[in-house]
Amino acid sequence: MSSFPDDVDAYYAELAERRSWSPETVTAIRATVELIRDLDRGTAPRTYGAIADDHGTDWLYEAVWHEREWVVVRQLGVGEDGDVTRYWWQRLEDDQGMLTDQALDRDEWGLRPLSREDFYTAWDDPGWSLTMLTA
Repeated sequence: MSSFPDDVDAYYAELAERRSWSPETVTAIRATVELIRDLDRGTAPRTYGAIADDHGTDWLYEAVWHEREWVVVRQLGVGEDGDVTRYWWQRLEDDQGMLTDQALDRDEWGLRPLSREDFYTAWDDPGWSLTMLTA
């Protein structure tokens, strides 16, 4: 397996210990992290979408075309209280949630289109709200 930055290795090691993951689970998680990292760094086609859920959280997604489906590689959520959650290969999950493991389906999810620029404006600046983004 390829190596991850020290802080990423430390994060997943702590998570594995806290959740009592078996060696097989650790191996599977590392493989998933590597896949998401490689997709994130790759040049495959991408799509972006946004939705506000029923609980007042704004969700933004970046997905990469892989094996005939859109695989989410980055997911950003901001709750009404301003709490920000970011999921990507460096943090697939935490105590609040996780990067979706479902293929992105724009119609089924009810996503509205989002530009790459708007996605990364939000990703880089957590003070955004979905209503600030262009339609």
